[in-house]
Amino acid sequence: MKRSMNSIFLLFISVVIFASASVVGQVEAAENDSSAFGQNSPQYTGTRYIQASLNIFGGTAYCGSTLEVYPGFSGYLTMYLQSNSSGSWSNLTSWSGSTSSLNKVSLVESYANLITGTTYRVQAVGRVYQNGIFVEQVSATSPERTR
Repeated sequence: MKRSMNSIFLLFISVVIFASASVVGQVEAAENDSSAFGQNSPQYTGTRYIQASLNIFGGTAYCGSTLEVYPGFSGYLTMYLQSNSSGSWSNLTSWSGSTSSLNKVSLVESYANLITGTTYRVQAVGRVYQNGIFVEQVSATSPERTR
């Protein structure tokens, strides 16, 4: 019964993360020039969408990220939970996945035992391929949250 309740709670948090009005993280592409930054809808070759989100409840971080690519492309998404210690960001843990036949991959994970007073964020990094050839790297960073 406890396992069932945990599964329901994690599903609920997953919906909250993706349905919340949290700001889509800053999106960057390695190939973009500086004039493209700051645009609302950056144009990429194979990437349709990337986002990262973070919510903290108690001592647990609920992390989410999504990478969606155009038809004919595939993608590999890595999501990093990062903490800020003494002014620099370091990775606590990471998760990864690949796009499905729906041209999309979503990661929803949790990480417990956060330290009170520490600031956290999620960084999503997507690598996009066409016919097995690397096309572009994109990233998104969630808003920062402090426990």
